[in-house]
Order: sequence, then structure tokens, then C-alpha cells
Amino acid sequence: MLRTLRSIPLLGCLLGSIGCHGQPPAPPSIPKGDYSAIIRYLQNRIPRDMAQASTPGLSIALVNGQELIWARGFGMADKAKGLPVTPNTAFRAGAISKLLTASAALQLVEQQRLALDAPIQQTLREFHVRSRFHTDQQAADRDITLRRLLSHQSGLPSEHLRDLHNRYAMGQMPMRLSGVWLSTPPGTQVAYSNLGYALVGAAIERSSAKEFEVQLQHSLLKPLQMDRASFVGTAAQTAYRAQGYQDGIASTDAQVRDLAAGGLWASPRELGHYVQMLFAKGLYKGNRVMASRSIDEMFTQQNTGNALDFDCQIGLAWFLAPCGGEPVGRGVRAFQHSGGGDDFAAQLTLLPDQQLAVIIMANDSNAEDMVATLATDTLRLMLQAQTGEPVCGDDCQAPRHGLKLRQVPAAVDRQRLAGFYATAWGVFRIKEDAHRLHGELAGHDFELLRDDQGWLRAQKKVLGFWLKDLGELGRVQLDVITVQGRQMLTARNHGQRVAIGERINPPPLPLAWADTIGTYQVLNTHEPDAPLSGISVRLEEGFLVIRGQLHDEPLTDYILLPVDNAHAVLAGTGYGLGDTVSRQVNGLSASGYSFKRTHPSLSF
Repeated sequence: MLRTLRSIPLLGCLLGSIGCHGQPPAPPSIPKGDYSAIIRYLQNRIPRDMAQASTPGLSIALVNGQELIWARGFGMADKAKGLPVTPNTAFRAGAISKLLTASAALQLVEQQRLALDAPIQQTLREFHVRSRFHTDQQAADRDITLRRLLSHQSGLPSEHLRDLHNRYAMGQMPMRLSGVWLSTPPGTQVAYSNLGYALVGAAIERSSAKEFEVQLQHSLLKPLQMDRASFVGTAAQTAYRAQGYQDGIASTDAQVRDLAAGGLWASPRELGHYVQMLFAKGLYKGNRVMASRSIDEMFTQQNTGNALDFDCQIGLAWFLAPCGGEPVGRGVRAFQHSGGGDDFAAQLTLLPDQQLAVIIMANDSNAEDMVATLATDTLRLMLQAQTGEPVCGDDCQAPRHGLKLRQVPAAVDRQRLAGFYATAWGVFRIKEDAHRLHGELAGHDFELLRDDQGWLRAQKKVLGFWLKDLGELGRVQLDVITVQGRQMLTARNHGQRVAIGERINPPPLPLAWADTIGTYQVLNTHEPDAPLSGISVRLEEGFLVIRGQLHDEPLTDYILLPVDNAHAVLAGTGYGLGDTVSRQVNGLSASGYSFKRTHPSLSF
């Protein structure tokens, strides 16, 4: 909440990377069974892709059933020390950590130490929630189950930002988070939550009577011969861990608090062992690591019937559909998870029916788009080698942005669409001006036109010429539809529809919240890498708009909707939305932080 979002796993490149890199040249034809041709192609392509994305180091592993076809490192693990990436170099796996955490939780379900559909409060008795969706608060606690935590349907906020890089013991988190307000009704919508996985980690510790790292080493990492993999520490602690970078500058490798959500260090080769175990229905080199039914449960869609999830399917931790990203091919099932942030990027995608997988990890968070594209293209080549037939997604031809003038929406259409929409990227403003429809999102201005299929398209014109510089934002098809009485801004990309925002109408503004307009600074924090240093609240066209601040850098705008005189929420549903902001004496509180007002009544 209230920060710049680098990666939202639900949507990948859909809107988070305006101006993605262009498509690479077409790969060569791969004869059936000739995986060596794929390796030769990748050995030439990867260094070029890395140079284009300014990525210091990258590692890749290819898996076919129980065979590790290839594992190779490229570039530098640490530029200052002159250390190259090898197949054994460990990278931060980011959110891919959740796959291992979910697997460890299911092992404990097998042992009847945890239960998928029991309230998590049975294990974490000190944890309770507050809910504006329940009249019975105990019912709200009962709705938070392990299954919903693992499938991001618990309704918990996405993050608890305060002390994000602290060394708090995992077992302390349930008490520290107790009393948190739900952001969405449990079981109704996928809303990605790192906080939820922090609780899963605490439940693993509590039910196993072992520290998280000890339990994961015992139950998963050692049995899978992931000998260098670990959920603790930083790059400085071991010579085989890669240094993270952002824009070529070495980052400060901060301690990860929520280890279960994003603390794993591993190499693609080691994660290949994990994939081989999944393909073998829980066996690794003849030894039983997980029950077959647990693998099946992970890969079973958990959000069937959630209208607001549209075409995005999720299992336990795994995303079972591209969710707006580029598919590997028509009719090809692909299960995946990405990992970004903390100056690393990773992608793990497997094809369950063909038992093919690719794992790619890089030590620069700006490499996320390159890693995702490389993973998709590599799987297409692996499919071609397996079947002898070329594989192509639905848009292998280069898109023709702006080459054809589209229709200006009719007056009634413009009037229907104009308004403010709450999205995870901030406020999407659609306005009618001079009989045309204009949009603004994340600092990008563009015109919205209807294409020949009736969808909205974003285009930009300078000096009378249509530009091709809007990347995925110019490629996706947008429209507003009504679902469950809510006006949802949706996008269709690669034939899939996903929700990206919700139209919000100006609410009555209580005097108590009108009085919150001003700027605020964070109180009582000594975090060296705090994600927030302050916030501001302003009035814009009848809306309260709240914006985070990190030192001198303004972050994203969100719409603040008062619920009562003491509480308001960030409007919309999705990553970071629905979170509660509370009024306090001379200030506000949100995501564990208290903010003191420094300048009241800003004018905008």
C-alpha cells in the first residue's frame, strides 16, 4: 500500500511495465528431440537479452520429466568481487518462496498437524482479525483458514509495511498482526497477500515445534538435495549467493522479515529438483517427499465461482493461468509463479501435461519482463523439441500499435466511462475533453479509442502521429462492465479477461475526514530501509486522495473512502487495496505505522 509497485504476480507485464522490450528475433526451427539446438540458441540469446536489460547475472535450468536437461549461469554474481554466476549460484527467489512454504504446510496437513479448512486461529490462538464485512467478529476469525491463506483468498491486507526488514522471529508475527482489518470478504476474491504467508510460516513453526528454517530443511530442502538453499540470511553470509542490483548499482541486501513469503535463496538447478518431485507426484529419486494427493490439491483451482477473478485461476500458491500474461500456446496448460523485488527477478513455469519446466533467476529486479518473456519462449522451444511441431501463442506476430485510426467513443459512451477508477497502480482517471476520451495512469497520458471489436484501446499522439510507446498498455483491450453491482475496469490480453480497477463515485465527505487534509510524517521508526517516510492527503474533485512519500520521492495516489468517523479504506480491490486507514489524535495510522500531521489543509 502507498508505495511504488514493481511486480504484481497476478498480472505480470500487463500494466506494470509500460514500454516493455520489443520481441526478440524468431528462434530457429527445433527438430524433434533436439534439445541441444535449444541450448545453442539460448547461449546466443541470453547474453544479448541481458545486455539489453542491463542485467548483471542470470541463471537458467530446463527440466523434462525427471531429467535436468541443462543448467547454466551467465554474467556476474558480484561485479565488485569479480564473481561469475555458476549453475550453483543462489539467488533470492522472492515470491517463488511461497511454493515451498505451501508444500511444507501440506506436508503437515498429511501428518494431521494442520488442517486446510480449519480456522488458522486453532493453531495461532493469539491471532484475530477485525472486519467490516461481518456482524460477528468471531465468524470473521473462523473464515481465515489455511486453504484461503495459501490461495490468497483470506481477505487479509497485502502487506504489513512497518518493520518489513526487521529480524522479528516468525512466531511473533501473529501477535503483532492481531487486530488487523480485513481488506476483502474472505473466500470471495483472490487478493495477493504476503502477510497471509507470514501467518502460514508461523503456523508451520507452531505445528511442527521447529523453527521455520529447521523444518523446511528437514522436510523439503534436504530430501530434495537442495543443499545450498535456505530461507535465512543475506548475500553477505555465503560466497555462493548473488549480489542484487538495481540499474547496475549494488543494493543493500536487507533482511527479509516475512521469510515464508519471500525469503528463499536457491539456484534454478535446485528448484529443478523441486519440480522433478512435483512431476513424480511427490517422489524424488525414489523417496517419498509429499503425498500425491497434496500435489493434486496444489494444482486444483481454488477460486471457482469468484466472479471478480474473471479468467485468473489459482491453486494453492500456484497460478494456474497466465492471468493476462502471454500463454505458452493455445490449449497448453501452464502453472507458474514469479518472484520480484529486493533487486532480483525470477520465474518458474511448468507444463504439467508435458512435464516440461523452465526456471530463470536474475540479480536485477528490472529484469522481470526479460525473464518472463525468456521463460515463455524457452518453453515453446521445449514443446517443439518434444512434439516436432512449432508452438506459438495467440499473438506471435508483432502487434501493430496505432497504425489504424480507431473510433472515438460516442458521447453517451464517453459520459458513461468518464470517472475515477481505483487500481493497484493508483488512480486511473478517465475524462472527457473536447469531445474525446482521455486517460491518465501512473503518470502516462493517452487517448482512449474504440477498436473494431468494441474494446477501448490506449493510444498516444504527438505532432499528429500515433506513437508506439505505450507497450502493454497500448496492447490490452479495456472496458467497464458491471459485476455484482460494481463497475469494474477490465482488460483483455491474450484472450483472457482480468480485473484491473473499480469505478469509484465521490462519497459524502464527513467533516472528521475533511479535516485530515495535509501532510504527515512517520512516527517512531528507526528502520534504515523503511518503505514510507510520510503521506499526504488532499481533495481532488470530491475525492480524498492519499499519497505515500519515500524521502523526496512521491509514490502512488489512492482514493481514500471514509467508512465512519474513525476509519477509511483505500478504494478498490486487489493488491494493496481495501486496506484500512484510521484516524488518531493529531494523525493517522496505516499498515502498522503512525503518522503525525506536519502541515494541515494543503490546497491543490
